[in-house]
Amino acid sequence: MIRASVLLVALFALLLQGCSNGDDFQNDRRRVEEALNALATNLVENRPADVAAYTERLGRHVESDPSFFGSAVALIDEAGSVIASPYVYRTDEGYSTKDLASPSYGIESQEWFTAPIAADAGVWSEPYFDAGGGEIWMITRSVPVRDSEGIFAVVTTDLEVDAPSR
Repeated sequence: MIRASVLLVALFALLLQGCSNGDDFQNDRRRVEEALNALATNLVENRPADVAAYTERLGRHVESDPSFFGSAVALIDEAGSVIASPYVYRTDEGYSTKDLASPSYGIESQEWFTAPIAADAGVWSEPYFDAGGGEIWMITRSVPVRDSEGIFAVVTTDLEVDAPSR
């Protein structure tokens, strides 16, 4: 059991090396955690009026650090359903946006969405290929955003990683 755990940790570390070397990668993760917590707090204290305002804030967030590949906010209604999910991400030409709440993406079954709600805390995903989103291999930090009535959103930041070797 311990041997399998050690192998899993070693494999995860190898997958993440493509993002940057060890110390740089840990610094990237720390910066994501700090910036994402600040963004989540800001979304509670200064709640945007509409999806366009959320998208603008996400764009500023991604632009704030060159290691941030993308950022999304999944807005949740009183029934617990995602009503919109603007996503801002880097492209070769600059930035692009899309709404991840489209049925083809299946947002409500994505680990980056479900795990922070279940944990009621910020979580990191395992490396995954984000088909329908950023279309790259990434890891995602996700944080539930809560007001006095409960969780009203999940906000994320993505870091690009290398695809696992076969």
